Amino acid sequence: MEESVGFENKDIRAVIFDIDGTLVDTFEVYQKVFNQGIVQYGAIPVAQEVLREYLAQGLSLQQILQNILPGPIDEDTYATCRVDILNRFKEAEIGEVKPFPGTEELFDHLKQRGIKIGIATGRMSSNEDEWTRFNRMGLGGYISAIVTSKEVQNRKPAPDVIIECARRLDVPAETCITIGDTIADILAARRAGSLAAAVTTGHEDEDILLRERPDIIFHSLSDLAAYLE
Repeated sequence: MEESVGFENKDIRAVIFDIDGTLVDTFEVYQKVFNQGIVQYGAIPVAQEVLREYLAQGLSLQQILQNILPGPIDEDTYATCRVDILNRFKEAEIGEVKPFPGTEELFDHLKQRGIKIGIATGRMSSNEDEWTRFNRMGLGGYISAIVTSKEVQNRKPAPDVIIECARRLDVPAETCITIGDTIADILAARRAGSLAAAVTTGHEDEDILLRERPDIIFHSLSDLAAYLE
């Protein structure tokens, strides 16, 4: 756990979390269903390091598909491929995607301290789908607000999803810690006026995250609970 700007004496009222790479490890499952979905369009399977880089850049599924499918991608092809990949992911994640160790303990710790929990994700899924996922994992009862990128105008690194999450939590953004695993998460948090925390469990290497000077960097979610103590 390394610090550049401390949270000491800050009025922390909420913690806003990214999902993929921060709360749950979805990468291997997503890579599998992504490659299953694109093969029918003549694309070759995408290597882990390539897909991970695309996700770390905060690219949308449409932008990724434009990079890897042969020839231009029209709206109908994109829509069909997107639905196919998302349906495959929904089915696979039920049995294969779990929260990172310590997630429920952290949520319980925050709740006991009266700190609200929000979710601000780059996913283009519906709000209802995300509530269903968190309820299935047994975490829904801890969460006060979920905002997906489908509900705002601009995706991360724009601050829209974080600003909207803070609004739904009914707290000023500057009283929130926003934690994510990518450069886009750090930039979005900073632009929203939130404290920016990074975690090294996801798509980016620690040295890359440190270049963006997050307020603090954690190696696991358990570090956050210890730090708040």
